[in-house]
Amino acid sequence: MKKRATIKDVAALAGVSAATVSRALDDRPEISTETKESVRAACAELGYVPNAAARGLVGQATHTIGLVVPDISNPYFSGMATAIEQTAAAHGYRVFLSNSLRKPEQELRAIENFTARQVDGVLISPISPQTQARHRDILGNLPCVYLGVNHGENCSYVMADNEAGAYLAARYLIQLGHRDILFLGGRPTSRTRELRLRGFHRALKEAGLEGRELPAPPNVTLMRQWSYEAASELLKGPLPDAIFAFSDMTALKVLEAAEERGVRVPEDVSLVGYDNIAFTALSRIHLTTVSQHKFQQSRIAVERLLEKIGGSRANTVDLLEPELIIRSTCAKNLSYP
Repeated sequence: MKKRATIKDVAALAGVSAATVSRALDDRPEISTETKESVRAACAELGYVPNAAARGLVGQATHTIGLVVPDISNPYFSGMATAIEQTAAAHGYRVFLSNSLRKPEQELRAIENFTARQVDGVLISPISPQTQARHRDILGNLPCVYLGVNHGENCSYVMADNEAGAYLAARYLIQLGHRDILFLGGRPTSRTRELRLRGFHRALKEAGLEGRELPAPPNVTLMRQWSYEAASELLKGPLPDAIFAFSDMTALKVLEAAEERGVRVPEDVSLVGYDNIAFTALSRIHLTTVSQHKFQQSRIAVERLLEKIGGSRANTVDLLEPELIIRSTCAKNLSYP
């Protein structure tokens, strides 16, 4: 018995995605006439017959939302995903989660899978502005709100002001009397790092200081391992006055390396992180850090997406002010007057 053709078979023959096949068969306006004809020809050649029951659901609300994040093992994104799920549930929506694992093609496949599932809208924390630019052809008219900094201007997004947050942290270290301040971590190609460095250098320039940078290699795969190794090497000495870590996860690796090296924080070196993940408030860690108000970001993003699902076509911009959370990993530098 001949195997029945599937939508994936049609997609492969037509040279498009399964989501594009579905939209072409729905005669969606964002799909070109040429693509629609190619898909229909592939259907005819393979004898593909769409499931009538499933196709009858097209256009009806599914009360589901897709969420794409770079890495759910990162406590920042797991906290954000939890807040998104809670907010969505309060409005009667379920959330489908997908990890891009910082791989562009996997990010695109996740979005395609969500469109095939006929979710009502998607929330995406893109890997980079370059990957975000490729989303439009897949999303079509599907409501979408972006999280974080990796996006263009012609879209809706929710983010915290990374430059302002880094400025607050660097200025605090300067006020404590620190002069030799090192910015540790973040990939050189990271837009987030670029914005945080901008705030870092602005604060130092105002104080007549230069500061130092130690970025991660562009091709590093195990960021946490690199952070530990870089910190371990750095803490052999001579020590900087203070370390401003790109993220809390980087700061935690600095603390781990410091303990093994016998370097005291904050007595020997002050340390600031970024993100205010849950672990940093533990009494043994008590890390000074910058909060991006990720739970508030998450709630706003869901609310903005629901507005779009309800028919709004306006692009919305929500820029949250960060907050410096002062704990126990910074101390005054008594070496300077």
